[in-house]
Amino acid sequence: MRVAIDYTAALRQRGGVGRYTRDLIDALLAEAPSDEFLLWYASDCASDAPLAANVIPRRLPLPSRWLTIGWQRLGLPVTLERLIGPIDLAHAPDFVAPPSRAPAIATIHDLSYLIAPEFAHPALRRYLEAAVPRTLARAARVLAVSETTRGDLIEHYGLDPDRVVAIPNGIDRRFRPPLPEEIENALRLFALRQPYFLIVGTIEPRKNHLALLRAFERVRQVYPEAALVIIGQPGWLAEPIVARIEAAAQRLPVRFLRFVDDRWLPALYAASTALVYPSWYEGFGLPVLEAMACGAAAIAGDRGALPELVGELALLVSPASDEAITQAMLSLLDDPARQRRLAAAGPAWAARFTWERAARSTLAVYREVAA
Repeated sequence: MRVAIDYTAALRQRGGVGRYTRDLIDALLAEAPSDEFLLWYASDCASDAPLAANVIPRRLPLPSRWLTIGWQRLGLPVTLERLIGPIDLAHAPDFVAPPSRAPAIATIHDLSYLIAPEFAHPALRRYLEAAVPRTLARAARVLAVSETTRGDLIEHYGLDPDRVVAIPNGIDRRFRPPLPEEIENALRLFALRQPYFLIVGTIEPRKNHLALLRAFERVRQVYPEAALVIIGQPGWLAEPIVARIEAAAQRLPVRFLRFVDDRWLPALYAASTALVYPSWYEGFGLPVLEAMACGAAAIAGDRGALPELVGELALLVSPASDEAITQAMLSLLDDPARQRRLAAAGPAWAARFTWERAARSTLAVYREVAA
């Protein structure tokens, strides 16, 4: 079987869809050594496809912008096969698929642009509102990263439930409870002191950093020794949020670390009192599971896929209530035994989410469609 996969996001995005694409493909290559994977990407991407016997890299002759304009806006009937050669199947891991003669599969990560449009970049929202329905109309199967996203697709686009398959994301194996010396080294490197709360993820309105800042100010009135650590690169509509974070860091124990290499994240997760993730909507919410896998307690928004993701092993809060976020944070400082119970239960729960399992489920869909 020759499978074409759009590798552009893997080369251009560190987190989000980029991480999904890289981790899923790495697992696919290991699970299906006899299949061929044509990893294609735009000309303005750095060439860094995985080195494996079953990988065939294909650099297209046009940059991403022109490919998007030609395929998605002008509807040019230039099939993927004309650019990369014959294939049995095309997988679009980033919402939209190019035209192809072969059957197409698309991964939809969330419908935040429909469900919480006020938090989306207007240009991106318009693009997805136009391009996603065209992809869904011709896709042989649609992969959703959670049951919540699967239900959203069926409800908002009227898709046949048999065409939509929920395959949860996995967690990289590096996310596991760290050794005590690893925690000590991380705290020393980043000059952090405990107790601290942590948020990890791209800075954008949907992640609700400003509500967390307001809640943290209330927490410090009771626990002045508490700190807040923010890890994440600015995303869309991030300028006013970043300005508020930087202003808070001038007068409060708020550390804005921006980028942190993944090798340090397990220790930073585990050393925290809790990861706080009061997002307005998530199709999955990988940082929450990563934190749980590392032995951290978690506080998460009660919207989207987050309740499905954490079960009963995290504190759920309304992202609209600063008071609810504050009380959840205080409850873990007030009751260290409760904090330890939640932290201890996380690794076994998170161990169910593996990229090997995701790859096997994805391959089953590939074979069904190709047949």
